[in-house]
Amino acid sequence: MAKFTVNHAYKASRDGQQLGPWKPGDVVDLEQADADWVNRDSPGCMSPTSAAPAEGAARQRSASKDRQHRGGANRSN
Repeated sequence: MAKFTVNHAYKASRDGQQLGPWKPGDVVDLEQADADWVNRDSPGCMSPTSAAPAEGAARQRSASKDRQHRGGANRSN
């Protein structure tokens, strides 16, 4: 079984098996075939949950100044 993150609310019944109810953000253990079925029934509902961040994962870019911002002149004088 693999872990999947639920992206939107979902509840269904498949071959007598109850799937859900799940809320967004829930992490569930499902067989890959069941997760594929849920994504065919409701596209984008399940996404794989990674146990550890992948090597070379995108880093957060440090905040930089807005290059198009023009400092305002003090017009109160």
